[in-house]
Amino acid sequence: MIKSSKLFKVITNPALPVTKGMEFIGKLRKKANGSEPNNNPPAIQKIRYNSTSLIILRNPDVDNIRSLKRIFHIHPVHLDDIVSTIQRPKIDEESEYIFFVFHFPQFDPQANKLNSIEVDFFLTQNDCIAVIDPNFQAMEELIEKISKNNKEKEKYFAGGSGLLLYRLIDHLVDSIFPLLDMFEKSLERIDHDVFTSNPKNVTEQLSFLRRNVIFFQSLIKPELNSFTRIRESRHPFINRELKTYFSNITDHLKKIWDYLEDIIELSNNLSQTLEGYLNFRTNETIKILTMFSVILLPLTLLSGIYGMNLAYLPLAQHPNALFYIALSMFAVVFTMVLFFKYKKWI
Repeated sequence: MIKSSKLFKVITNPALPVTKGMEFIGKLRKKANGSEPNNNPPAIQKIRYNSTSLIILRNPDVDNIRSLKRIFHIHPVHLDDIVSTIQRPKIDEESEYIFFVFHFPQFDPQANKLNSIEVDFFLTQNDCIAVIDPNFQAMEELIEKISKNNKEKEKYFAGGSGLLLYRLIDHLVDSIFPLLDMFEKSLERIDHDVFTSNPKNVTEQLSFLRRNVIFFQSLIKPELNSFTRIRESRHPFINRELKTYFSNITDHLKKIWDYLEDIIELSNNLSQTLEGYLNFRTNETIKILTMFSVILLPLTLLSGIYGMNLAYLPLAQHPNALFYIALSMFAVVFTMVLFFKYKKWI
């Protein structure tokens, strides 16, 4: 009860800076939960440099969401967007803040597929609030680098909250490029295995690759549209200089989109190549089996006739009948093979 009253005073005190209030909330959580292990990041973390702060919320609970509403006057619709697990990338502008929703791909090596990780940002006059999933490795590595390295902190925080947001997003977008290199290596491996490996394995590899690329495109396309809206924004937090910086991210996303389209085209070509190769192998197999069937057909007919044991058949009573019949069968086979060679069927 004492902690609740302290929390209410902090949130409702207009003389207390917003970032100080969030810092106090973080301390209360830390005291309530005990000391955090090194490998378990805190639910609320604040990194401050000069007058700019980066506030990180990891999987916010009800209390954190209420704090956001009271301290930063976040609209209830945007608070619902934070809780919701199914959101499309978007940018919503309010008078006191700008709300960003982005999705970034993260590769799961066990399932061999890409998953979507959502990151929500609130841009205010002096603060940048990031609502993240602790499983997002790229974001956690970036936060750790900023918090432990003063030079990196100065680099990211120089220019205010707007440039801080730009540098965070730019880093996350740059972290996507290793995935593209992974796709390229997969294409090279598939290209090598088309004529040497088991076709079934190649088909599975192509299916996983195309699934991941198409899923990747479904994340990039709405984000391209969102960043296009920034260039048309008239919000006071987004000035001309910041628009120029964000256009750089748009260029990176366009490069990623073009690269994904190239990968899709190459994978389609590999799929057609594999299909043609499998058809060729199937036709060759059918051709060989058909030749065996055609060669064995007259032999089967001849053996069937003499298998009736009729007394008036030629050579039926001859002591060397088996030798002559076998010789005639060999002659038929030899003649048919020569004929196939002449026709260049084999």
